Amino acid sequence: MTDGPFSGLPPAFAPPSPNGKPSYIDVVAPWVHPQERLHAVLRVRLCGMIRHRVPRRRRPVKPARSKPMGPLHKAVATIVMPLSVLLNLGGAAAEFLSATLYAFFRALVIPLRGRPLKGGWSSQAGQFVISVRTGPSYTTGYDNERTLMAFTDRRVLLVHDGARGAESLGEFGREQLHQAEIRHWTFSNRVDLYFADGSLAAVEVTTPQAEALQALSRGELPAPWPGA
Repeated sequence: MTDGPFSGLPPAFAPPSPNGKPSYIDVVAPWVHPQERLHAVLRVRLCGMIRHRVPRRRRPVKPARSKPMGPLHKAVATIVMPLSVLLNLGGAAAEFLSATLYAFFRALVIPLRGRPLKGGWSSQAGQFVISVRTGPSYTTGYDNERTLMAFTDRRVLLVHDGARGAESLGEFGREQLHQAEIRHWTFSNRVDLYFADGSLAAVEVTTPQAEALQALSRGELPAPWPGA
């Protein structure tokens, strides 16, 4: 534990975990250094208006998971290839329609609510989004949208809590998070995260966690979870 303004304080803020699952504090514990104090763990989702995929040139390399096919697999692949082509065509058409509708809705919402990502992919906000979108190493996509944000007295840890266990997605210094502005409205739990370099990334969190996020961005400890 470290001395200073956060020493000798109550246990970390965290929402309750689903029944039968470890607490979120236990999930992130492996990445908290012995000399650090954990202040809070929040469940965060990237704003739906942020582009769903990281540009290819910005994608970190993931471990290769493909295995050589044996004779049986090759034979099956040959048989199902025509069906696979048809399914891929159908999937491409559905994806195109979905992307068109998303672009239309995004074009309507952004002028009213502001851009959900400012500063570009190389900014601190952009790097935060890339870390979350990249997701765990066992997936091939770059469209992950959820993470745990664990605040210690020194760092903000990004941890994926998935079906195959927890995995670190990255981290950044507490000093990089300059401000959190709650912008909830009827259809969104949006909170804008302002970073030290002037960039911005929008996330979605429920009200108690949004208030905790705002307090943490000011260097304060959040109030206990309601009912805790």
